[in-house]
Amino acid sequence: MRPATIDSYQERLGRVLAHIGEHLDEPLTLDRLADVACLSPFHFHRIFSAYLGETVSGHVRRLRLEKAAERLLTGIDNVTETALAVGYETPAAFAKAFRERFGMSPSEFRQRQCATIPPFVAPLSTKEIAMMTAEMREINDTKVLFVRKSGAYSEAAAAAWSVLMGYAYQNRLLSADTWAIGMGNADPAITPADQLRYDACITIHKEVAPEGEIGVQTIPGGRYAVFLHKGAYEGLGDSYRSIFAAWLPASGCTLRNAPCFEKYLNRDPRRTKPENLRTEIWLPVE
Repeated sequence: MRPATIDSYQERLGRVLAHIGEHLDEPLTLDRLADVACLSPFHFHRIFSAYLGETVSGHVRRLRLEKAAERLLTGIDNVTETALAVGYETPAAFAKAFRERFGMSPSEFRQRQCATIPPFVAPLSTKEIAMMTAEMREINDTKVLFVRKSGAYSEAAAAAWSVLMGYAYQNRLLSADTWAIGMGNADPAITPADQLRYDACITIHKEVAPEGEIGVQTIPGGRYAVFLHKGAYEGLGDSYRSIFAAWLPASGCTLRNAPCFEKYLNRDPRRTKPENLRTEIWLPVE
């Protein structure tokens, strides 16, 4: 396969994956996604399965159920609200699919979260709860260039940033006001490591065409609760745990149908001591 063809397929699939992530609560038929990829349904399904190792319908179903599991763990939505938020028309259809994926009903999953989801095992200390303060901010829809890699987050992030920053430097896309953003699209406590997905992103202020692994997507605008994490990236999981287990239930806020993301504040993390790293966690709320 010629490199140009490989780049073309990677760009098309990247466009489709971004579309799926932004429209999980809507019908995502094979024909619709094939149109996004500008391929026939037959060829699109074949290429998608070969690259991702799962069918189109299987991929969409898995993402919906993983997103549902994450929403259930917040304790904010009931089962019906969760079902609708991830594209299921009825709670019964959602409950059946959820049981097939996780081996228990959505209600049982929520009740057994402490025994099932490692990030919530350790009790939160008074200090942890007290330090969870948020600054409310509003942003507009934000267009970003991104590279997506799969695997354990530490490895996927390093690989994604290597590709993205090489492209950005080569094309002079970085400026003083560029945001460096990371998005982990799944919870490692729910999704197997080989199916985790990480997007390395930079904001752009001009039109840039997708190219190979370099894709374009839009981070939804709206209201966000913003938290400051101080220290090594390995500790981000603890901050997320405190946010979802302590701050969110007591805040009176509800989650919007948009992804969380991290904004990295250090200009060059590679030359920064771990204890001096600063990361903002942006949680979409209403």
